[in-house]
Amino acid sequence: TIGEGKPFSYELCGGTHVDETGDIGVFLITSEGSAAAGIRRIEAVTGREAYRFIQKRSKALKQIGKITGSASDAVVERVTAIVDGAETLEKTNATLKQQLAVSEFLGKLAQTPEVSGIPVLTAEIDNADADTLRLLTDRFRDKYPSGLVVLGSVIDDRPLIVAACAEDLVKRGLHAGNLVKEISQL
Repeated sequence: TIGEGKPFSYELCGGTHVDETGDIGVFLITSEGSAAAGIRRIEAVTGREAYRFIQKRSKALKQIGKITGSASDAVVERVTAIVDGAETLEKTNATLKQQLAVSEFLGKLAQTPEVSGIPVLTAEIDNADADTLRLLTDRFRDKYPSGLVVLGSVIDDRPLIVAACAEDLVKRGLHAGNLVKEISQL
């Protein structure tokens, strides 16, 4: 019991017994998580293995500093700036791709043919993701409230197909989902 000069636990790290915690030396927690409801589990390294762990991390930190062109104590800020810059570039790239897709689509929209008096547009739009294709079908619907549009693209070797059909055409038996299924089976 605590206070009677007797230790209250002899067990540490799954069974390594020590008389004093100073016998352990350096103690570094390497992971922490839940083992069961209300029970936490930590994993750690001690002694020489802890020193090796510190050396390995220190070497990695120096390498990251060298790669990023920053001092070891400024690595976190530099990596954060790099990640933020990459995210900004990705957003800009996505915006530019969408603008290119809209531009390409507008040229095709202006030349929409009619089939049996119904505006029907089928087109492949380069590098357009699903959201962009949906945006383009909305543009088609704005211009042709009673029409049919089927747009396709390929992203990462994966074909995407989006179709939209006006309500009055649905009543006449056309169904955008069925069109996409039929096209997908080709």
